[in-house]
Amino acid sequence: MPKYQNKGGQPRDKCMVAAYALVNNFGATQAAVANVMGCSQGTVANWVKEVGFRKEISGLKNELAKANDYIADLADQLNLIEYRPDEDEDE
Repeated sequence: MPKYQNKGGQPRDKCMVAAYALVNNFGATQAAVANVMGCSQGTVANWVKEVGFRKEISGLKNELAKANDYIADLADQLNLIEYRPDEDEDE
């Protein structure tokens, strides 16, 4: 797979965040952003969607972290042990 290239020579992740901000914070159209960045409108649409998902995930992680003490207290009251399906149980 070839490395992503654009007119400005910026890294893909930086372009994704810039496209998201231009569309959502500055009101630019996806087509205008695509034109200035040298990619397709579809690419910008995908970037805006992906950065939006990342932002939501990050927000949820922050909310969970802030509620961690409360969650742990409730789990203690319920006599629960933390469930971690991503950890290998064979260790």
